[in-house]
Amino acid sequence: MDIVYEDKDKIILNKPAGQLSQSGKSFEMDLVSEVLTYRKSKGEEAYAAIINRLDRPVSGLVLMAKNKKEAARLSALMQKESLCKHYQVLVCGKPEASGGELVDNLLKDAKNNESSVVPKGKTGAKEARLFYKLLSYDEETDIARLDIHLITGRHHQIRVQLSSRNMPVIGDGKYGGERALQAVRQLKGTRLKRGCIALCAVSLTVDGRTYEVSPGF
Repeated sequence: MDIVYEDKDKIILNKPAGQLSQSGKSFEMDLVSEVLTYRKSKGEEAYAAIINRLDRPVSGLVLMAKNKKEAARLSALMQKESLCKHYQVLVCGKPEASGGELVDNLLKDAKNNESSVVPKGKTGAKEARLFYKLLSYDEETDIARLDIHLITGRHHQIRVQLSSRNMPVIGDGKYGGERALQAVRQLKGTRLKRGCIALCAVSLTVDGRTYEVSPGF
């Protein structure tokens, strides 16, 4: 368990790609279970409320509250979009502009655990917003590195919005198909674990303080 920051009310961890943030299955050691075990070993209250859940194949910063009062406070900040969250991602292709805002309406299909871009006004759809900035582009491999400033936190949001613009996340077979899976072989100087994708929550600003980790790809 990689602890980035901890105080009496909250804890921030660097989740590895491939690990569940939280699971209802007792036989699988997810991140929340690790924190609960850690707190018990210190004689503390066995409480950990996850604030920003990351998908299993995604790595990076996860924020948890250590008591109910802090959970309510941090959840309110999340709802008000007051937690600044930045991601780095490797995608197939290159955006038309070097930066900008992406706004879509996403509809979640809970049964199949996937989301899609739908027309505005579609029943059950929610607005999804993010800003992106092109950090680098490799013409030989046709792979771009983007910084993503996530405004809303919809289900699979970054993956869906980028793939809908023909820029699937490297390794993301669910939304990028064979193209995204084959692109893993083009990565230079790094490897992705099986079932993981090149998307990492690299920066999180809480209460005016910014915490950062390296994406590892």
